[in-house]
Amino acid sequence: MGAALLALAAAVIGGGVSLASVLLTQRSAERGWAREHERIERHREEDRIREWDSRLLEERRAAYTRLNATARAARDALAGCMHDLRRSGSFDEARRAELEERWSAYVVQHAESHMIVSDAVLPVVGAANGSLRKIYGLVQRLDSGQQDREEELRELSRRVDDLWDRLTALRDEMRRDLGITGSVEALSR
Repeated sequence: MGAALLALAAAVIGGGVSLASVLLTQRSAERGWAREHERIERHREEDRIREWDSRLLEERRAAYTRLNATARAARDALAGCMHDLRRSGSFDEARRAELEERWSAYVVQHAESHMIVSDAVLPVVGAANGSLRKIYGLVQRLDSGQQDREEELRELSRRVDDLWDRLTALRDEMRRDLGITGSVEALSR
């Protein structure tokens, strides 16, 4: 009977070891699958973040390009008005229409830009916008026949000249925000 009990005990222990081995293998496989699943999800999330960042960068680049173009077009229209006011004391309906068209395009783009510009660029956008608005207001007053024209024209000329620096600062800050200027500066060192 001893040999039978020993064989039975060996069979039970062998079965228990086999069962434990199967369970441990299964648990190990489940943990491996869970780690692999977490790794895949982490990579998917990283890919989503990179895609979002890339899309945001492209949208920001397009908005910066439009803002830069419309601000400079508004500046050119305002400068044209200034030259007409100096030459003849007024400007015609075609110039007025051009100014309003360019000004409207700029105002729309400025508003849109506030939704996408970075925090670093926002103060420079505000400074350029403030200058443009003051010049626009001055041109509107001069067009309406305000008195003390010579002083107002000198002020307009000074503000239009100063505007170049504001628009250049805006362009440079937008380029820096996009990583263009920083990349060029790093390469030149």
